[in-house]
Amino acid sequence: MPIAPKIRYKIFDNDRDDANTEVHVQPGATVAQYATFAGDYAQALDPVIAGVIQTIATMSVPVDISTLTGNTLDSSSDVEEVASFQFLDENGEPADVNVGGLLSSDLVAGSDALNTADTQIAAFLALIEDGDGTISPCTVAESDIIATLYARRETRPSGKKRR
Repeated sequence: MPIAPKIRYKIFDNDRDDANTEVHVQPGATVAQYATFAGDYAQALDPVIAGVIQTIATMSVPVDISTLTGNTLDSSSDVEEVASFQFLDENGEPADVNVGGLLSSDLVAGSDALNTADTQIAAFLALIEDGDGTISPCTVAESDIIATLYARRETRPSGKKRR
């Protein structure tokens, strides 16, 4: 299955409304090469639009996780039931991670707290705080995440109409 990275640009109009545009690129380049292409693409795009391009583009690199085991749909799944985590970075700043589709069995009975003693929740928290030995999650400011402040359930509307 081909997996092409994509670079996304946000364009604003006079009313500050925004639209996204993206371009898929061939895999295998270095980060510096992708950054150069992103700038070249923005330079070529700029004269053909009336809006303004946000000065930071984003890039996503799709990763094939088709070998994931146990990835099954629970009959009670609901993406509006969110596992909400707040972590602390090395500078004392909070970092949020929200995951839709919370298992109700992950809750402490009678509360909205997630059971952080549960082996699967604990493994998730350890991966966020410690990484996997190669990659460590960080904040947008590239600060290391060092501790969990809270783990709880929240309900958030998905914004999608149900059929």
